[in-house]
This record gives sequence, structure tokens and C-alpha cells, in this order.
Amino acid sequence: MLTCDFIAKYLKKRGVKQVFGTPGSDTISLINAFSDQGINYILTHHENTAAYMASTYGEITGIPGIVIVTKGPGVTNLASGIASAYLDRRPIIIFSAIIDPDLLARNPHQDVELVSFGGLITKLSEELTSENAAELMDRAYRTSIEPRPGAVYLPISPIQAIKDIEINDEQIDSMISVTYTQNLPEKNDFDFAIKLINKSKRPIVVAGVGVVGSKVSNDLISFVQSIQSPCCVTLQAVGNYPCDDPLYIGMYGWFGTPIDEMLKKADTIITIGLDGWDIIRPFKSQVPIISIDSVDVNDRTFQPVTQGLRGDISGILDFLENNIGQRNTSTEWLSLAKQSFNKIQDYELGVSTDYNPSDGIAPQSVYKEIRKFVPKDTIITADAGAHKSLASQAWLSYLPLSYFVSNGLSPMGFSLGAAMGAKIASPESPVISFVGDGGFLMYAGELATWKRLNIPMIQIIMVDNALTQVKSKQLKRGYNTESTSFDKVEYKRIVESFGIEAIEVSKVTELVEGTKRALQLNKPVSIIVNLDGSEYLRMPSAV
Repeated sequence: MLTCDFIAKYLKKRGVKQVFGTPGSDTISLINAFSDQGINYILTHHENTAAYMASTYGEITGIPGIVIVTKGPGVTNLASGIASAYLDRRPIIIFSAIIDPDLLARNPHQDVELVSFGGLITKLSEELTSENAAELMDRAYRTSIEPRPGAVYLPISPIQAIKDIEINDEQIDSMISVTYTQNLPEKNDFDFAIKLINKSKRPIVVAGVGVVGSKVSNDLISFVQSIQSPCCVTLQAVGNYPCDDPLYIGMYGWFGTPIDEMLKKADTIITIGLDGWDIIRPFKSQVPIISIDSVDVNDRTFQPVTQGLRGDISGILDFLENNIGQRNTSTEWLSLAKQSFNKIQDYELGVSTDYNPSDGIAPQSVYKEIRKFVPKDTIITADAGAHKSLASQAWLSYLPLSYFVSNGLSPMGFSLGAAMGAKIASPESPVISFVGDGGFLMYAGELATWKRLNIPMIQIIMVDNALTQVKSKQLKRGYNTESTSFDKVEYKRIVESFGIEAIEVSKVTELVEGTKRALQLNKPVSIIVNLDGSEYLRMPSAV
């Protein structure tokens, strides 16, 4: 069979149902091979959007999101999408064209050192040919999903794509039957960690992005409850511990001063799946740290590590839970956990006394008011910017895979593509995309993708006519803000020009009514929210 047909058949057998991208004439054979297998090609208007769609789709389904773009600018345009998936630990496989060596000698048009370029921002970057296709395709797939999940890049020339290879369907089936296993730590390591946990009276658990890709939310909850330890999460792990559990204290990093105080008072810290890319700031500990991870138990953010437990996170948590003796967590410590959570919600995220509703909606109220009436399984995506920091604490998440941000790279423009990918992967869940006006303007063209696909979800556009996260720091230092301020734009007219219904609101009552109406419509709807952006600066833990 042709190499392109093998790729399509292999991925079809792996469960791939659609691919995302912006095509070029040198990728049409590969795209057609997917089409012959009944795999749909979802066209986006910017390559990064394809990657953002693929990454959330891949994280939810556990099947890598597939992206196909052209050579040269197709790949360079995609750089943020690739790097985001790599740093955020989301499984995607990117195919692009690459210039065949014989053609390159005569016509180097659009030539970029693609394999080297991809190697900087992926787990694996290697040119795919008819000679290595069978071995490389299977290795690449496994690399994308095995700890730690991430981006894999496989450029293939149009000439190689249509070369014959000797392989049949039975051989492809045999490749797929092999499974991946991960070991557990040595017993001595377990024994020392158990001794530290049994001794502690004020433990605290910090869960990171590693619990997301490993899909160990249930194991995390069971472990935390069994040792009766307060638990906080990093930004990308929001939702992996339910916010209505009395042991949950919130997201470490933003608006989390009470969590900082608890960390200082703890006598043992247990970190699970931490990754420095997902930490807002590091923590220097004066007490023992037990670090649990599938890849790196000596992450540089929470230091110094006293005991590392590297291996299958689910197996490690299960072993600890079954072998830890009767513990005596301080009742005062458990009470402090609830107080800390309440302080974040009521004080750190509270509306200031200087707030005037006539100036627009307080940004924290946008999340809090919508959260009151949407279903618990609502999925949200939040773009980069000041509103993302709010989302991590003000939006209460109850379930894993219901909260998506890019925190490793934090590119603007992430949220709309991520929301579309999430809705395709989880069509029964309500999906809401939160984006600032700056991020919206960067990728406004993707409203055409959203309308064409007719994906029923809501986009909340947070309007304060500035790049507020940076502007707030300029204001604090007395700097000029011309680089972060821009003129008011008619967002409603822009949205409506794409044939998407738009609702503009300036009061909380209008926001609530508009969002409820959008949910009932069950079609693409944008809600333009006029904010009082100065409220960001009046909050106790200002961005």
C-alpha cells in the first residue's frame, strides 16, 4: 500500500476520527488518504487554531489530536500550537510536507530546517519516509501519549507519501496490540515516604499537570481523603480535585495568599505530577517534600525534595493508601483548609468597595455569576491574560477535563480553538470559551471556522480595551501604557458579520439573562462583556 494509506489506516485503527489543519498542495495525498478511511479534515484559518483544537481533543479522548499543515510557513505559523501542546502535556501528532532532497537541490523555495526546528518544541521530531514509516509511526504514536504526553512532529515529502511499502492490515493490527506499562518505585523508597506521612499532623498535597495526562483524578481524591490532607492544585490541574470537597483549598499561584500561608505552616508537603511549566512561582520548603511523578521527581519548582517516588502515579497512590497506618491529622489544620478556601473566594476574589456597577461588570463576577446556573459538567477554556488568572480560582470546577488553559506557553488566541476541540470531543457537555479583547482580535478570523462547523457553544469576550495583565504592571511602576491600550472596537458587529449571534452586556443581570438565552439556543453565540478593567488593580492579590 502507499505510505500515506498506511498512515491513515494505522491512525484509523488507533481510533482517530478527524484531523485538523490548514492544507497545502503538497499535503493533498495524505489528506485524501485520511478521507478514504472516513477521517474528516477540519479546516481552520490559522494553523495554531488547528493545534489548539487537536490538543484539547487529544487530552479529553486520550487519542492524539492529528494536525496536517503545509511546509515552510505552515510549520512556522504552527510554532505556538506545537510548543503549547508540548509544554502543556497534551498529545498531538503534527504532519507537514517537507521538500524532497532531489527537489531541494533545484528549488529551495520555502525551505526551513524543519526537523531541527521541530526538535526544539516536541518530544520527537523525525522525517517520515516509506522506509521508516512502519517503525516510526508506531513509535511516534506511543511517544505522544506515554508519560509525559505531548507533541510529536513527522514531516513527510509528497514524493514519499505516495511510495509503496510492504505492509498489510494484519501487520498493522499486530503493531497496535502492544501495550505500555510503567513500574513502581523500590520498596525502600515507599517505606521512607510512608514514615514521613504517618508522622505528619499538618500535611498538604499539591497536585499538578501530571495528574491530568495520567487521568488519575479518582486516585488523587481517594488518596487525599484517606490521609485527610488539604489539597491545592496548579493551574492546569484545576478540576482534578472537586472544589466542593472540604479538603480542597484552591489553585496555588494566583489569588492564593491563604494557600501560601498553609504551605509555610505544613509539616509535610506531598507533590503529585508537578511540572515547572505549570507553576506560577516556585516554593522553597523548610519541611520534607515527597515528590510523586511519572517522569521527574526532582522538579525545580518545589524544593528541596526529601523523597521521590517515580513511576505509575495511580499505582503509587494506591500503594501508599493501602500501606499508610492510622493517622492523626490536626483538626485545627483541617479547619484551616476550609477557612483558606473561603478567604480566597470571599476576600481575594471579592468585589472591592470602590467598584461602581455603572463602570461595567467586575471581571470576577463574570465567572462567579455564570457558574451559579450552568451545569457542573460545563467545560471552559480560558485565554491568556488577566482573566485567565481569575478563572483558575473564581470558576469553581468539579470534574477533571472540564477546565482548559495553556499555562506552559500561555499564547493569546488559545481559547476559541481549544473550546471547539473540547466540544467535538465531548459533545454532550456545555462549553464556554473565555477570551480577552486582545486575544479575540488576534484570531477573529476563526469565527468563520466556528460558524462553518456550527459548533454549539458560547464565547465570552471580556472587553476592557487593553492588554490588562501587562498594563496593570505598567501602572504599578508608573510606566507609560501606550503599548497596552487600544481603541474600542465594535465587537458585536464583527461577530455578527460572520453570521454568529452576538449579545452585548454591561450589567450582571444582562450577563445572566444573555448566558441563559445562549445556552437555550444551543448554537454558536458570542457574549460581549463590557468590564470595569480597573477592578483588576483593586483586588488584594492583583495580577
